[in-house]
Amino acid sequence: MRSIRISRSLTAAVFHFYEPLDSWKDKARLEAEIALQLQRNLAEGHFALGQCIYWMDEDYDRALEQFDIASQLSPNNGDIGRLIAAIKRRQGKWQESLEAYRKNQKIDPQNPNVVRELVFTNTAMRRWPEAAQWGEQMRAVAPASLVAKIQSGYVDFWWKGDTQLLKSLVDKVPAGIDPDGVVTSARWDVAMLRRDYFAAKNVLEGSSVSALSYTNAGLTPRIFFEGCIYLAQGDNTNAQKAFELARPAFEAAVKEAPASADRHAILGWLYAFMGRRDDAIREGQRAVELKPESKDAVDGSLMNGYLALIYARVGKNDLAIPLIERLLRTPGAVDSADYSITINDLKYRWEWDPLRKDPRFEKLIRSLE
Repeated sequence: MRSIRISRSLTAAVFHFYEPLDSWKDKARLEAEIALQLQRNLAEGHFALGQCIYWMDEDYDRALEQFDIASQLSPNNGDIGRLIAAIKRRQGKWQESLEAYRKNQKIDPQNPNVVRELVFTNTAMRRWPEAAQWGEQMRAVAPASLVAKIQSGYVDFWWKGDTQLLKSLVDKVPAGIDPDGVVTSARWDVAMLRRDYFAAKNVLEGSSVSALSYTNAGLTPRIFFEGCIYLAQGDNTNAQKAFELARPAFEAAVKEAPASADRHAILGWLYAFMGRRDDAIREGQRAVELKPESKDAVDGSLMNGYLALIYARVGKNDLAIPLIERLLRTPGAVDSADYSITINDLKYRWEWDPLRKDPRFEKLIRSLE
């Protein structure tokens, strides 16, 4: 049982805490295999191995085989059903995934993890009223959860273009509670969405964190966000100074895990803000190659969201606009960050300003209002 606990802990760390390193992967897989050697018919062992295959190999069919065995051995284990639904989502079987999560929620209605997945799945499918309802439910079952507050606040913005709920929820978070800078990140983003750059600067100055949890690729140096404020205000000189200070961390992350699509995407994101057009496009396209939508409908669509933003920032409107138009019809391309592709992200985020004088972009926005 100790091996199983270690394996599950390690696989969660690899996937959720942004350490896609071979040493972590090998240790997690070894622990899972040892557990199954000790007891072949242990549901936890098959579940742990399935997680290794799911999160590390991204071989969803093989992972499902292990989860199916685990489910037969432990039919009332809601965590197994939750990951089966997650795989359906990554396979692009959105409706099947949604139905599986609903079934899971009926079995375990007070499980905040299941409710969170229902918020996420409805959000990815742009089912805003349903996502908002589940967001309220998530806040009810997990009133202290920062994820519940922040995610449900973003749903209101994506749906209505209004940041008031998000602002009110993060403003109520007590001082000193800011794990990985997630609260600072949300407060900064609210200010930037409102184009209140003075407030955005105050958010950063009032925080003690040196890096923020903003993307799915790990912590982003605080100086990057300072650079964004300068760039949004038209102060390119100070923006580039800030971005140059952030650059070594972004580049080191790619060198550390060159197979990570997220890390290539955020490096391209930085290069785009730095005006390094060819480098930005190369990294953005590499991210899409590493994580195509055909392989992962969730992360693949987000990688294309990064690429669309990169194209927009470097003046490649002919590439950006058709990609945006497609992603607006694609489930999954929604996130609480500037590469999110929703009508209200496009309308309100300063990052998309280079496209605003293009009549094709304006026509696209008007057609969806």
